[in-house]
Amino acid sequence: MTINSTKMKLLKKYSILLAVILLFACEDVLNEDPPGNISSTNFYESEEDAIAGLYGAYSNMYGVFSPGNVTNYGEVNADDMTISPIVPDRFEWDSFTYNSDITSSLWNVAFQGINRANEVIAYTENIDFEADRKTDLIAEAKALRALYYFSLVRAMGGVPLYETPTTGFDDIFTPRASEEEVYNLIISDLEAAATELEGSSAAGRINADVANAYLARIHLYRGEYAQALTHAQNVINSGRYQLLLDYAAVFSPENNNSAEHIFQLQYLSGEQNNGFPGQFGPRMPSGVFPNSFWAGTTVPGSVAPSAEFITENPESYRRTVTISDSYEHIDGVTGTITMEEVFGGEFPYYISKFDDRASELQSGVNLTLFRYADILLIAAEAVNEVDPGNNQKYEWINQVRERARNGIEEDLPNLTGLSQEQFREAVLAERRFELAFEGQRAWDLKRSNRFLTELQDQGKDVMEFMLLFPIPDNQTILNDDLTQNPGWE
Repeated sequence: MTINSTKMKLLKKYSILLAVILLFACEDVLNEDPPGNISSTNFYESEEDAIAGLYGAYSNMYGVFSPGNVTNYGEVNADDMTISPIVPDRFEWDSFTYNSDITSSLWNVAFQGINRANEVIAYTENIDFEADRKTDLIAEAKALRALYYFSLVRAMGGVPLYETPTTGFDDIFTPRASEEEVYNLIISDLEAAATELEGSSAAGRINADVANAYLARIHLYRGEYAQALTHAQNVINSGRYQLLLDYAAVFSPENNNSAEHIFQLQYLSGEQNNGFPGQFGPRMPSGVFPNSFWAGTTVPGSVAPSAEFITENPESYRRTVTISDSYEHIDGVTGTITMEEVFGGEFPYYISKFDDRASELQSGVNLTLFRYADILLIAAEAVNEVDPGNNQKYEWINQVRERARNGIEEDLPNLTGLSQEQFREAVLAERRFELAFEGQRAWDLKRSNRFLTELQDQGKDVMEFMLLFPIPDNQTILNDDLTQNPGWE
């Protein structure tokens, strides 16, 4: 007997709904907020409860900005990163062969974070404690809500808007808001945080500088250059940040929360390990150096720099930090081996800028979500669009280039005398190589309308509808009001 597509969809819908009902039978939770959420109306009775709720909302950062999400959404599907020929375990991201289920993880963890942030916003207001501290906690929760929504809207377009905690089934089945409506909430939330919060905070906490930095990034992404410049200058003019002298030092655990790091996700080796560095080390082919010449533990590395990135990245100290064609034995004594010796010509370079080999895959290096070099380049790009004759743009971009050449004057000379279009090209190229593999490349290509051209030039079968990722199937099946992005139906 054949089940038609309508019946199959209904069967899937009722199966998903049954799963949610079973969850309700055991825990008073929602589909977007699975068991483990400590927040509820009755929980919020003291300032300490509000802080605990806020920490619960922060915990979703580790899922939304997981190493996989950062690279998959921001790098693997772009032109600079490819899949290692040794292990094609992210093939679907590289070739756009995935289905809509692949976005479920981001959707679920982001909406869980949004619901937790909404609980802090809604329930903290009624607790009796000092008004300024209460306002700060609410502002921080709004900023978290904004970051979670930004991760969703730029990936999938308009999504359902929730500004209050979900408390029952009627609250779940919400249609998609427009992209503009989502961005309006994001910007409003971050502006509230930028206005209310102090410029500095405990490591890993959102403060006014973090809010301003994200406002600069978001306005740049939307082509709103005057606003991007204003918020970038707020960070620059604070005087709290500067470039580290050594490019390699930016990615070392010894320099966590340095003067260059505006916002980092906090990790601690042996307790909360960062899997990001392990993605990039060259995994050994089966049967070759079984004890792992690279590290004492076999790395899960599955990505590599693309041939185009290797060819187009100009000679500089920064390049030698970013990619490498050889490495020393982990014991520091045995010697050096080249990628050519182990892998042949198909894997000539690996991504070396995140090396933390000594940690044995228990890296305590923080994951950088925003750093000062990014702000300088945002400011340079924005001023070129709103006031192209303003030479301040050269000061900002040349700070980044000076650090990248590390005293070798013939590499990356200072820029000067460029036309507006030439500078536009130069700053995008500078972002490409300065922020390489940090999760920004795909978004830069999309906002500059270069994504399709660059990937098609690499021979990838990518079409216009793929500028957005699909809404998860399980959500469109469960919620009849939730439409799929065109092309992914």
